[in-house]
Amino acid sequence: MRTPILTVVIPAYNVDGYIEEALDSVLSQHYIDDIDIVVIDDGSSDSTSAVVKRVMDRDSGGHIRLIRQRNSGLSGARNAGIAAVRTPYVGFLDGDDIFLPDFSASIVPLLAEGTWDMLEYNVSIIDDHSQNLDTIELVPQAIGGGSPVDHTARMHFAEAFHTFVWARVYRTSLFGPAPFPLGRHYEDIAVVPSVYLSAHSMYKIARPLIGYRRRFGSITQGAPVQDVRDLQTTGREVLEKITDGEQEEFWLTIFRKLFMRACHICARVDRASFSDGFVTIKQMAADYEKIQAAWAERHASSTESLGRFGLTVRTDRSMHFAKILAKKVLRRDLDRHHRERPAIPA
Repeated sequence: MRTPILTVVIPAYNVDGYIEEALDSVLSQHYIDDIDIVVIDDGSSDSTSAVVKRVMDRDSGGHIRLIRQRNSGLSGARNAGIAAVRTPYVGFLDGDDIFLPDFSASIVPLLAEGTWDMLEYNVSIIDDHSQNLDTIELVPQAIGGGSPVDHTARMHFAEAFHTFVWARVYRTSLFGPAPFPLGRHYEDIAVVPSVYLSAHSMYKIARPLIGYRRRFGSITQGAPVQDVRDLQTTGREVLEKITDGEQEEFWLTIFRKLFMRACHICARVDRASFSDGFVTIKQMAADYEKIQAAWAERHASSTESLGRFGLTVRTDRSMHFAKILAKKVLRRDLDRHHRERPAIPA
């Protein structure tokens, strides 16, 4: 009888050209019998569920559960996945990403020890054809291995600000019910820092175990102004956590990194909404300055400025529109790189 130790939650929305590869990357793992797979089809309008069912039909081990729901966004899909977890550990894989071949061989024996609250690993950025483009280094070689989640580890996380929920495996009990805020983009930022603070031990693996897909042409995509407002909402939640306690420095650092992300997103807002986005950025800066001034007074310390963020946004914006122009010139070539949708038998 199977007794899995890890559940992989896969939110899936209109990814019929990718979900089979994502599932196969899990099913092909050496320790697959130690893994449950929960796919949340979040109201897809394409053939995502049909592809999942086709994979389930050829999976003799019964590793996959498919849950279909009305569209509620990535947060709602992940919350539904967490609610379905029956194992002591949980990990996440987006429906267009993949696990690398040695994922389970690196992860499962460590989970079996029952010692670690989190396992963290590096990320391979892959293209539309699953070829490696680059690596996101969460874990430098020098800090690999097991360690407590102490102040040094937390500040390393805050400074690096790699908040991708899928770049770690977690003890399931670190998550409360429905932790991801519904309808909010960049929801990982609202969840992962608090989870990090709740953990006591962590094992760091200094090599990539997951392939994060960067779809062709995505570097020039724009952003809705609501994304900036969502980051403002999360930022206000972060500032509310800054009280006269030992985690003040952690949350101040998280806010500064979040603010930089908001500036980056604001630079990609369309022209009609840019003024509204920039007003939101200025409101975030004003909120921070009030909290930072109070913190500096309590600690008899100087304040840390957010810098010339207006110039940063406008410079980033100029570069963004230059890339859009280049993309238009190459549009014909870009259009040839879309992945074909799978043929689903009637």
